[in-house]
Amino acid sequence: MASSAQLERRAERARERLTDRIADLRYHVSPATVVGDLIGVNPSTLGEEILPLIAKQARNNPVASLLIGAGIGWLIFSEVRGPLSKMAFGTPGKAKRGKRRVTRKAKAVAATRSK
Repeated sequence: MASSAQLERRAERARERLTDRIADLRYHVSPATVVGDLIGVNPSTLGEEILPLIAKQARNNPVASLLIGAGIGWLIFSEVRGPLSKMAFGTPGKAKRGKRRVTRKAKAVAATRSK
């Protein structure tokens, strides 16, 4: 039978191995590592390899770059402004119903005045 000192040493070694495995898993599951594995680029050199390529493509295709930038800007703008504009202006369906209601009331007023 093992003594308590031996059991403590075995438990300490098991903790160390477990700590090493968890640290290794954290490294391999980081977002930078996953993206690097997917696109086949080392995350530390991502800026050195990808950014010049993007800049070259933007110079060669300025209209496409502007359209992409405008689309991204529009998306960001609509996300930021979306809930506020819905509260202020309502939904399009409500606006159409309101316009019809006003038109009907205006016709009714005009009919009563012409009599």
